[in-house]
Amino acid sequence: MELPASEAAGRLPLDGFPFLRSSDPEEVSLRMGAVFSPHRLAVNPGRQPLRVRHNQLALGEITVNALAYGAEVLIDPGARGDFYMVQLPLSGRAELDCDGQRVGVDHQTLSVLQPHAVSLMRWSEDCSMILLRVPRGAVERNAGTGEREGSASPRFALSRCRQDAEVGAWWQAALDLILNLDRHAEAWMRHAAARAAIEAFLLSAFTTLLRMPDDEAPAAPMAPTGPATQRCLRRAREYIHAHLDQALSLDAIARDACVSPRTLEAAFKRHFGVSPLAYARRQRLLAVRAALCDPACELSVTQVALAHGFVHMSRFAAQYREAFGASPSDTLRGNRLGINLS
Repeated sequence: MELPASEAAGRLPLDGFPFLRSSDPEEVSLRMGAVFSPHRLAVNPGRQPLRVRHNQLALGEITVNALAYGAEVLIDPGARGDFYMVQLPLSGRAELDCDGQRVGVDHQTLSVLQPHAVSLMRWSEDCSMILLRVPRGAVERNAGTGEREGSASPRFALSRCRQDAEVGAWWQAALDLILNLDRHAEAWMRHAAARAAIEAFLLSAFTTLLRMPDDEAPAAPMAPTGPATQRCLRRAREYIHAHLDQALSLDAIARDACVSPRTLEAAFKRHFGVSPLAYARRQRLLAVRAALCDPACELSVTQVALAHGFVHMSRFAAQYREAFGASPSDTLRGNRLGINLS
């Protein structure tokens, strides 16, 4: 459930447990870096000023955070700490780049960041979230892998959609619990058993809901040239081309194509030799190149890249050069000189 605009703008859950109120980017980076991971914070200077509200409540091993920046920000933590982070958006939108995967999250899509994953996040000025900080050891014990020598840490889907019935049910129950804590924290916190029960419920997401969907199952069979396949491919491509300004998630593309993410991925690889996300990235790069080659273009490379959903400039430049054999700056410079450099 998305919070009403007045509530999302006026207050956050857990306002009775304020951790930070600040408009100073350096203070925000320092204080929040101690809680999450050391990071660089960049504020879009042309939009709303920074107005950070960060509330925090520790249940046990899990820390529940409610956070809003009040401004459009870019958060660059690099390699994160030894914990999982479940992000439950309440309002607005964020774009996440995590270990080479990109997703967009909003009040219909949650995300799960892996321990030590190299991440980059861009929040809209109206974005607010519940953040569950969960140590890796707690997840491993809960999943039954912590005691097995040589076992890898559990991996989870980077994003999950609220339209999935199980995800939606857990998300709503988690939000209800947190809102209950917001109103009756003193009563709950007096009882260790009650806190443990809330924490156990929040941890339950890691045992079933958030795992990679069907990660150990064989790919679903699909007719290579059947009408259902062609229909889902057409819908997926139309959706991608209609959203070249966004870093789409596989879930969002599959949802519009009316198939499961794994089915869509199998169909794309069978027909085009690439994944849906690789196809979408290629189309966005082509759109960037077309814009940079437009004689009427008066934007910078960064402005054009941001307009097409690329937020990590060094990675964007590398992808562009790999695709076209020239840097985006070379393309723009050549356009303005009347020379074709790509």
